[in-house]
Amino acid sequence: MRRDSGFTAFDVAITLAIVAVLASVSMPSFLKWLQGHRLRGAAINLMADIEMAKVRAIREGAFVSIQLAANNYSVFLDDGAGGGVAGDMIRNGGESLVQDRRLPAGVRVSLSDLNLADHRMRFNSRGLPPDLTAALIPAALIPLENEFGRKTVRVNRLGSVKIQ
Repeated sequence: MRRDSGFTAFDVAITLAIVAVLASVSMPSFLKWLQGHRLRGAAINLMADIEMAKVRAIREGAFVSIQLAANNYSVFLDDGAGGGVAGDMIRNGGESLVQDRRLPAGVRVSLSDLNLADHRMRFNSRGLPPDLTAALIPAALIPLENEFGRKTVRVNRLGSVKIQ
């Protein structure tokens, strides 16, 4: 058996030093990419959930409301079940929860820039957001942000949803 087979401690140390340098160089760009990916994913999920709320309102023939918070949002059937008033945009005890989504780590809704009353919006049985047409707001702007960027989900008076 040969005594010089395998790696020496010096070989392993040099390899680990090279890996550490490469990792320290590539890590900041990877973290930036990851945060951008989380922000885009959150905007796409919000857009899809708004579209789903619109379709659900048409299918159920009732109001479907979306309630936004800094780190999450919920979509619920606002039919007045549980002693509430239909269309009041407040989830009462018996109203069905359609979606309750937590935003990814680091992504938040900028509530100070949100142009919706009480951080809520709803769709009626025709799939239209009546609060936008009645309040003469041209579009609901829902800003999502993290430390690396900002995306805005825009809902116009006809219920069309886009990411800006």
